[in-house]
Amino acid sequence: MVVSRRRVGLELEFPVVESATGRGLDRDGARELWPALAARDGSWSPVVETVSGVVSGLRRVSGGFEESVNTDTGVCTVEVSLAPRDTVGEALAAAAPVLRDVQELLADRGYALLCAGIQPWTWTDPHRKTQKDWYLLLARRWHYHHWFVPLASHQVSVDVTPGEAARVVNVLSGLAGIFTALTVCSPVARGVVQPWKETRNWIWYERASRVPAREARYTSNGIPPRPYADAGAYLEHFWDSRVYFLTHLKSRGCEIAGNLSFRDFLLAPEPVPARWVDGTETSISPERDMLDRIHQYGWPAAKLHYGFDDRTDVDGVRAALREGSMGEYFGDHAVNCYVENRTCGVAPQGEEGVAAALTLGVVERLDAAEELLRRVPWGEWRALWPRAGRHGLAAEDERSLRRVRDLLELARDGLRGRGAGEEVFLEPLFDRLARRETPADRMLDAFRAGGVRRLTDEFARTL
Repeated sequence: MVVSRRRVGLELEFPVVESATGRGLDRDGARELWPALAARDGSWSPVVETVSGVVSGLRRVSGGFEESVNTDTGVCTVEVSLAPRDTVGEALAAAAPVLRDVQELLADRGYALLCAGIQPWTWTDPHRKTQKDWYLLLARRWHYHHWFVPLASHQVSVDVTPGEAARVVNVLSGLAGIFTALTVCSPVARGVVQPWKETRNWIWYERASRVPAREARYTSNGIPPRPYADAGAYLEHFWDSRVYFLTHLKSRGCEIAGNLSFRDFLLAPEPVPARWVDGTETSISPERDMLDRIHQYGWPAAKLHYGFDDRTDVDGVRAALREGSMGEYFGDHAVNCYVENRTCGVAPQGEEGVAAALTLGVVERLDAAEELLRRVPWGEWRALWPRAGRHGLAAEDERSLRRVRDLLELARDGLRGRGAGEEVFLEPLFDRLARRETPADRMLDAFRAGGVRRLTDEFARTL
């Protein structure tokens, strides 16, 4: 079985900076933004956090999907996440009016959306952390949570079948270094040039070396030590995590006490102690809907999202876990599967379709992508991810660059097969490869010519 027309979903994040200084948006600015956007477009309604009472963004329902525009880890970023569309062009067309409204409102207040993966000046400022219920929970259990306040990326989701899920996760994970090399976009932070051209990836990499190994396994944003044998192996891995929470769409919710993994929680014979986000203690047992929601809580390069059908129950999952048959169970019961590619930087204005087109084209030629992956040992693909974060395309030899070109041509062939003209969105990537020049290289030129102000002038989105 194959998906006849894969949909593509966009999650576009941008740092928000003061146009005159390059400093990040603060909480007062964010508090003004959301009611102003809701007043402009009545389809949006405010998201009010249960514990803090703050409005952290807006939501609406479109085609059965919840869309959102909000802050991410820090109030100094804006994230636009919309319903999946049939083509890359349709996804970009749907995002355009939302981005325009946000840009106009910010411009009126002296701010701009920046096409970079990190704040060029403001960094790790606790005064700019969001007050979402979800992040109040996260800060209890995550080391160095404040490092993520200023980060942004362009993330892409594509539909897959249950049988394709692990294969797509493996391909997008293994090729994460190529995605990174082509899209690095954050070489400046704290007002100086940083060690990596993709500082966002450096933060993930550096954090992984400083936290307990068990935590780093799930929060590296990188590549697994080896490919997953099947979707069951993927679930077994992430369900063994102790860094998770039971929430409703990252709102409200609780954490499980006693250092139990999600697997431990599912198999527990009695209710287990837990603590709500406001600190109230309780006890809790597994419920059917938790099986659909726990998948949100991992941060790999490629993340599998899924639901389970109406025939699924907790007892059936428990039996599959005990018998080592989660892969088979997933194949029989999984629905609404898609894989999210998390490895691409923020694109320059007018090039927002590159990550979506590359991801979608690769998945459309999954067999050929797996063959490309097999040409190089998995360990070499893993080594490419940090090297690409440091250097972009600059450190790659001719053999490596040929593999990048092979991937681009493979993706272009996959998009042409869809017949929607989406291959046009790959053209900037072919140009970057020919020049061996990335957005980060152009940012460095701007910064060296005129500091953060010049970088902001050249890479802020314009109306």
